[in-house]
Amino acid sequence: MRIFLLSLFIFFFLPPLFAQEPGKKSDWLPEGNLFPTLRFDFKESQISGGLYGFYAGYKWEDRALACFSAGFRRNVIRWQHIKDQASELGFELSVFPQFFFEDPFKNFQVNFFNIEFKVGLHYQFQINDHWRLRLRIYHISDHLGDDFIFRTQIDTFYINRRIYEVVDLSAAWIKEPFMVYAVTGAVVHSAYERLPFVFQMGFQWKKPSKKLNWFQWIAGIDIKSEQETCYRPCIHTGAGVVLGKPDRHPFTILADYYNGYLPYSLYDHILIQWIGASIYFDLF
Repeated sequence: MRIFLLSLFIFFFLPPLFAQEPGKKSDWLPEGNLFPTLRFDFKESQISGGLYGFYAGYKWEDRALACFSAGFRRNVIRWQHIKDQASELGFELSVFPQFFFEDPFKNFQVNFFNIEFKVGLHYQFQINDHWRLRLRIYHISDHLGDDFIFRTQIDTFYINRRIYEVVDLSAAWIKEPFMVYAVTGAVVHSAYERLPFVFQMGFQWKKPSKKLNWFQWIAGIDIKSEQETCYRPCIHTGAGVVLGKPDRHPFTILADYYNGYLPYSLYDHILIQWIGASIYFDLF
């Protein structure tokens, strides 16, 4: 608990101290984010939806998994530093619902499986044209869906190890058309015992069309590992297109593949593979 309170202190009081440099300009409710969107990170606060066929329990299941996210990152204030340096303080909110479509080519029964909530604060810093940093503290909370509870006849209390708070630090190096990033974090408070350390890294390539200013190619990979699951890597990769002008909230269409533990679910110790298609975009 003391670590959690110290983390809150850092987020609320440390950024304004850096903001007191003379000559710095401030901008309230600025557009965009200094730290780029990690498009292939399932836990990123963005708008998304995907439909997948999946492999679990040594066989391909006769059902489909649908994963959605409804979230955004919003900055309250941005400070302009000397040269091309800038920093900003803001927050993020997201929900991540999951559904199973049972017998998709027959009955097509919809089963609300799980929902995860995420809320957090961030401090983002642009060092120069190539380097960006992001410091965050966020809360995670997962809950099984009513459909799943009723249809599987769960009548006992399930220990929920996915109610916790995380502090992490992200760094991204950007040189068009490439971006490389790394994240290190730790669970600082948990409702039930959970091993703390989380590591993540990824790569993204995005190439604009030479003829069309509203079309880009995109490909990438995100790799995440947690101490809770013995650092077994969870890999999300894919490729697709970005449609829309960069200043008009374009959307991304991907064909993607995942291999790892089931993300945003109480059953996060279950290994799963899936392949399918998804769509993403940013609200701000």
